[in-house]
Amino acid sequence: MFKLFLAALLATHVFAATPKDTIVIGVENETTRINPLFDEDHDSALDFVFSGLTRFSPDMKVEPDLAKSWKVSKDGLIWTFYLRENVLWHDGQKFSAEDVKFTIEQALNDKLNAPARASFEEVKSVEVLNPYTLKITLKTPFPPLLDALSIGMLPKHLLEGKDLNTDAFNQKPIGTGPFKFVQWQKGSYIRFEANPNFYRGKPKASKVILKIVPDYNVRTYEIKNGNLDVALIESNLVKGLEHDKHIKIMNMSSADYRALMFNFHNELLKSLAVRKAINYAIDRKLIASKILHGYGFSANNPIQMSWANDKNAQVYTYDLKKAKEILAKDGWKLKNKVLYKNGKPLEFDIYAFNNDPLRVTLANVLQSELAKIGIKARAIAKNSGAFEIDQVDSFIIGWGSPLDPDVQTYRVFSSKMDASTNENGWNYNHYSDKKVDEALLKARTTDKVAQRKLWYSKFINALHDDPPFAFLVYLRYPLAYSDKIHGIKPTILGHHGARFTHNVEEWSKN
Repeated sequence: MFKLFLAALLATHVFAATPKDTIVIGVENETTRINPLFDEDHDSALDFVFSGLTRFSPDMKVEPDLAKSWKVSKDGLIWTFYLRENVLWHDGQKFSAEDVKFTIEQALNDKLNAPARASFEEVKSVEVLNPYTLKITLKTPFPPLLDALSIGMLPKHLLEGKDLNTDAFNQKPIGTGPFKFVQWQKGSYIRFEANPNFYRGKPKASKVILKIVPDYNVRTYEIKNGNLDVALIESNLVKGLEHDKHIKIMNMSSADYRALMFNFHNELLKSLAVRKAINYAIDRKLIASKILHGYGFSANNPIQMSWANDKNAQVYTYDLKKAKEILAKDGWKLKNKVLYKNGKPLEFDIYAFNNDPLRVTLANVLQSELAKIGIKARAIAKNSGAFEIDQVDSFIIGWGSPLDPDVQTYRVFSSKMDASTNENGWNYNHYSDKKVDEALLKARTTDKVAQRKLWYSKFINALHDDPPFAFLVYLRYPLAYSDKIHGIKPTILGHHGARFTHNVEEWSKN
């Protein structure tokens, strides 16, 4: 099928070759608003337009960016930031501490109810001491603050008094980042040009285009035929490119995992016995080797790639016998290859987005694997607008961030972030566990690393005892790029390969 698809594309000559003075980057997702307050962590356009007080080195160490330096009080409650004095917004106005204060206050604005709010909940006040000095006072110690302040800053002079939910700024953004926004052709591309006044030096590439190409097959075709210069591709498509002398492949590690999400509004999946049995019935190593072709490894918890991981924590091994024993003890009996209890079959749906080949494959594999222990799971692939994640029986979900472990644990697993009660919550399965809630709250509000690590260990073990997900695999990402492109550096990627353009201002094309 894929060969026929490629042949059709080749015959029609749909795409033009990339311009010599422009780097064309293929991306999977298209945002609705280019605004850091509303980002769910994988909008590449933000890296081009905006910059934060902090940034991350390729090995994920926090570095100064718009802030030159900072100091923190002994009790961890008062942070003082000293800002660069040579930064201009893309419209030529000077960046100052007022912009930082404005950005944080908008993140906490009840009327906006932006996803960024969770990262600033512990902020008590923001005070401008002078145009380039800022004091942030916290309610409790909050070590993830430095990570949170990597969020792109917003221009007060353009947005004060406006509704950031709907303002035209979201379609024509102005930031302090390495590239200026030029044009957005919805569903097709976003065009940028180098910011000559960028405070870290003018980018090496004069023009960059983000080309929206959701389909991995099409991205691979376009890389091979010179219509894209850089793109993430799927692991099963690498072989078609690795012998091409004009294409390079970089194997990028990530903190991005895939898991089977259990919906706790489903009585069957609310059963601890059923969730534990499913976890034991999954051969994660086989999935990593056969489906990911070595571009991944077994997933056991959501912070395996973090310094906070507990390598000695309990994990679910592949054990069909144990899975069957758990279900038998819970009263399930096999009849015509399907388990029944009180006259009802053990059956449920596994949803996946149909534009994501890996998730569809995982759903089908789980359907097959769970049938071995008498569970009738139905793999269903539909587009993202055809169903609500928090309402289906189960879902092939993906999360993961290389930033502070708080970033995608508190928002995903805290009962406070239940999507049915918090419109910006990412707890789509309505999971609630008191031990998990306590561990996450303690971990984000103590400034002692050893204590944080202890609380994250308790969090990991609490997830094992009361699993919200069946964690499946962590992904590695093949980054394919033309041999004309130089300066790409490896780093640890986030969800959907976020951050692969982390040093885009250093990229060049010959």
